[in-house]
Amino acid sequence: MLGHLSKESNFPELAYKTVVEELIASNYNENSLALSVAGRDTHSKLVTI
Repeated sequence: MLGHLSKESNFPELAYKTVVEELIASNYNENSLALSVAGRDTHSKLVTI
């Protein structure tokens, strides 16, 4: 779960894209985990651990 999105500096799509690109650059299979972005002004979906 990605969080702490600034109102001025970034947005959910950029945060998601940046993390996926870093995972790929690190030879990590980005499909092996469920990555989501927490909303700035809304609640997130329920995450079961």
